[in-house]
Amino acid sequence: MNSPIQENATQRNGHSPKTMDAGTLADVKEQEKAAKTPVPLTSNSSLFQPEQAIVMRQSPMWARGIAIAIMGVTVVAVTWASIATIEQVIPATGQLKPIETVKDINAPLNGVVKEVLVENNRKVKKGEVLVVMDSSSTQAELTAAQNIRAKILQENAFYRTLLQNGLEGSALQNAVTQLNLPWEVVALANNRVALINENELYRLQLGLRNGGGNLNAEQLSRLEMARFELGSRVTAAELEIRQIEKQLQQASSQLRSERTQLQEDQKILTGLLGRNEAALVEAEKSLAIEAGIVNSMTPLLEEGALARLQVEKQQQSLNDRTQQLIEQKVNTVVEVDRQKQQIESRQAEIQRLETEQTRLQSLISQAQARLANTSAVTDKDIYDRLADNNKRLAEIDSQITKIIVDNDKRLNELNGQIERAKVNLGYQEITSPVDGVVFDLKATPGYVTPPNQTEPLMKIIPTDNLIAEVDVTNKDIGFVRTGMPVDVRIDSFPYSEFGGVNGEVEYVGSDALPPDQTYQFYRFPVRVKLDSQELVSQGREIPLQSGMSVTANIRVREKRTVMSIFTELFTKKIESLETVR
Repeated sequence: MNSPIQENATQRNGHSPKTMDAGTLADVKEQEKAAKTPVPLTSNSSLFQPEQAIVMRQSPMWARGIAIAIMGVTVVAVTWASIATIEQVIPATGQLKPIETVKDINAPLNGVVKEVLVENNRKVKKGEVLVVMDSSSTQAELTAAQNIRAKILQENAFYRTLLQNGLEGSALQNAVTQLNLPWEVVALANNRVALINENELYRLQLGLRNGGGNLNAEQLSRLEMARFELGSRVTAAELEIRQIEKQLQQASSQLRSERTQLQEDQKILTGLLGRNEAALVEAEKSLAIEAGIVNSMTPLLEEGALARLQVEKQQQSLNDRTQQLIEQKVNTVVEVDRQKQQIESRQAEIQRLETEQTRLQSLISQAQARLANTSAVTDKDIYDRLADNNKRLAEIDSQITKIIVDNDKRLNELNGQIERAKVNLGYQEITSPVDGVVFDLKATPGYVTPPNQTEPLMKIIPTDNLIAEVDVTNKDIGFVRTGMPVDVRIDSFPYSEFGGVNGEVEYVGSDALPPDQTYQFYRFPVRVKLDSQELVSQGREIPLQSGMSVTANIRVREKRTVMSIFTELFTKKIESLETVR
């Protein structure tokens, strides 16, 4: 389709469009040359005629060449995308860690650091001395424990001799002074000796032992006193009987007197009740008569036959007699109650005297029995004293035995303490448990180890082979398997210059770790075994260090075409369009 300008030019020149298309290239050039020729500005100039044609054309060879080139590039690109393969990897970040855990170096016991033989970042060998502890306090504890042990052994020997053979006099005092025993133990030892001597005296009194040549002056005096005491007991028992009999006679006489007085009081009460009853009957009769007179005078007063004064006098007489009757009854009750109380007091006194009489008779019987059995009672008393002394001896022996048992326990503790002190003296030099590098050194000369040992003196990073521990996201863990190749890149060294380290997936975590402050997503721990423990750059070997951060690329599918990647992207786009929201 031609433009209006082309149509006007065609009409003016007398040519049709077909004729114009059939023109030669020379005609076109002539027309362009004519168009470039300047035209004078006259009134009849053709420049002011819009019918002049302008024709622009492009060579068909260039168009065909460009189209063929585009088609060729497209075919080559599609063919390459269908054939070429690329590696698909899963990125993961983490850090290098030793196979063995970092070793905390703690002091085996509380103490003071005397000397530190290492410093941070220094390599140490297994068994190398790291820290020397101050042994003065341990040596002092050992000496003190040994001294206490020797003293306790001497005390136990003294206690066993005291229990088996006994100690007396100067031997006991010398042992007490030498051992410097507590006063409680000294009192037990003295009481035991005294009880044994007293039992010997009691056996002589009972005739269980003959003679007395082994008794000292004090024991002989006590024996004489015991015999004198026996005679005194007989005399005292007889005197006691006489005194009780005298008290019994007095109580019996008083009892008879009280019984006589009781009978008289009962007769008085009976007579008093009879007299009062008769008097009350007479008074009540007189009162009834007075009341009858008052009742008979009341109608006469109303009729005016009697003066009111006479009636009132009679009424007053009735009231006085009534008051007298009431007072008489009250006095009667008071007298009767007083007499009854006196009778009850007599009866209580009689009962008390009867009880006292019974008690005195019982005391007389008991005193007579004691008098009759004075010798037997004395023997029984001695036997009771022997039993009490033996009981006290058993208690003392039990206490001494308990002291021996406690000392034996203390000896066991001291033996253990001594052994521990000897062992601790061998622990004054703290050595490295593994080959490694020292870091986080806190110990300095004079450093006091805390009682709870919460902070180590230092830490040792083992120099064994390192592994890479990385975290794989939840969406990628399904493709990771043990044995997959891994490209590990050290963040501290540029990959373009130093390269990386190859490795292999050694372990895949079975459960996800929850998000934390460092990682805001669920991740699975993956452990990568490294093929090399150093980086090689320009002939230099750079050893890897624990704690370095790494980026690991886990190769999961090595043969995937480029076309499949674009196809997958196109498929995901289509699926996203199908999703409603």
